[in-house]
Amino acid sequence: MKKTGFIFFVIGLIFFGTGCATSGKAALVAQKDPIALVSFISNEDVNWSGEEPIDPNVTGPLIRRALRLDPDMTTVTNTVEFINTAENIFRNILADSGLFILAGKEAVLQSASYQNARERRFPNRNMVKPEGYRFIDFRDKKFHSALAEETGIQRSMHIEFNFTKFLYTGVSFLGNCRAEVEMTVIILDAAGKILYRKTNSMVSASSVRISSGVYSQSAMLNSLEETVNDVIFEFLAQFN
Repeated sequence: MKKTGFIFFVIGLIFFGTGCATSGKAALVAQKDPIALVSFISNEDVNWSGEEPIDPNVTGPLIRRALRLDPDMTTVTNTVEFINTAENIFRNILADSGLFILAGKEAVLQSASYQNARERRFPNRNMVKPEGYRFIDFRDKKFHSALAEETGIQRSMHIEFNFTKFLYTGVSFLGNCRAEVEMTVIILDAAGKILYRKTNSMVSASSVRISSGVYSQSAMLNSLEETVNDVIFEFLAQFN
């Protein structure tokens, strides 16, 4: 009897936890007040998944020859420009979904509370952000309360991407690779309390041909763009 009672107790906890999670998500989309998108960042270089970063300036003769033949060929994709594209995609998809309403960009980025907010440090990798943004530290509770007091915006959103690539078919640096995109979304209230935090991950549907360690830069950027679309839709799907 004791064992049976314990089983029902565990099942009850599972249902209770599931119910709380569901109600929490419902509450997030039920509130139609604007959310401030305060941070939108990613790693600068798209390196191989699970491996040490490759320095694009240190290449062998075959790679250098390929780069001279085709200026579109590269060894490491840089996301300095792409992060602006990713932000536009994110804003447009959220606007079309109607699930979350983002506050006006200028009202957030030009506020005094935003300009004075504490920034994060990234000791292990270089990070990039769209123009006008700062590397806001989501742990800075003073910032969230100051932003709410100054602008009236009661919730904020932080987005962090991790872009990598992996060899899908072939051996070594000869075959086909695909892009992988991880997107972490953190939503906080005016007190700095985390209301939502989750990472979604997607692999690109298309492959990019790689030969002698080089591949088409434009093809990789296209794969990243389609996968960013997919991972955003996957994030929103849980609220439908």
